[in-house]
Amino acid sequence: MNLDFLLSPPISFLVCFGVSLSVYYFGSLIGAKSNPIAGKLEPYACGEDFEAGKFEFGYRKFFIAAIFFTIMHVAVLTVATVPGGVTAFRALAYLVAIAASILTLYLDFD
Repeated sequence: MNLDFLLSPPISFLVCFGVSLSVYYFGSLIGAKSNPIAGKLEPYACGEDFEAGKFEFGYRKFFIAAIFFTIMHVAVLTVATVPGGVTAFRALAYLVAIAASILTLYLDFD
């Protein structure tokens, strides 16, 4: 019997999704049930109650650095694979576009 169709991405996704749903359902059946207690979800630290404030992570610098490295890696890969001859001048236009996007990142950086 030929079961190669099971290796196709949609079929394998559905099989894995079904297995994970069944494991999740089985876990919910055997897991402990929680009792909602009034103070259980309140913030608590070091023996004292405190007012919960809004806390935001500063990921802006990380994302700018990640975009910079992505742009540089794609630029190097693209320019390195440009064939020689007359078409190599197209790479210069691409490098100008890359320089403009890096300049935009540099000027927008706080």
